[in-house]
Amino acid sequence: MPARRPLVTPRPATHSGPRHLFCALAPAFPVLLALLLAACSGPVDTVREAHIAPDESVSIEQALKRYPYFKKITWSTYTDDNGKCIVQAACDIDVAANCREVSQAGLKLAQRDVKRDYFVARFVVDGLPARVRALEAMHVTTCSNGAQLVMADPKYLRAIYNREQVRLFCLDGLNCPGQGGAPAQVQAVPPPTP
Repeated sequence: MPARRPLVTPRPATHSGPRHLFCALAPAFPVLLALLLAACSGPVDTVREAHIAPDESVSIEQALKRYPYFKKITWSTYTDDNGKCIVQAACDIDVAANCREVSQAGLKLAQRDVKRDYFVARFVVDGLPARVRALEAMHVTTCSNGAQLVMADPKYLRAIYNREQVRLFCLDGLNCPGQGGAPAQVQAVPPPTP
């Protein structure tokens, strides 16, 4: 009896090298690209481009830039005591534009001992892909004696998104006490980095 040969089924050709790797990764390429791009943008860019309530049709940066009473926006980031990534937008306020109803003498008196008036919006960046949420919003007056007057209100950010006038600093009197006085309310605010 003749010896039987085993049937040999031809194996499909296998490819090795870069071309094969590319073919294997091609279906996952969009996901890998998105992760790579997310990893490349920093927390400040993530917040600037984020769309949050109260108006998800505009980015955070667009909402702040279109507010008519801001002159300049400075972005910075830091890690808080709990290890959370915080992004801060410090927005210098155009006091003269916002206080048109106040007499020049009243405005001059209100700003006599004021070094800087600005709005601070803080955002938390969590996870991957990054999620952004508003943390707090406040008006800060830095006095020439180094003290800071801080008033926080969650409604500030909504008013800014809606381009409503927030009259915080048009006081008929002094915002900051004279050089020898102590401010009524002081709270430390991390200084924005230029």
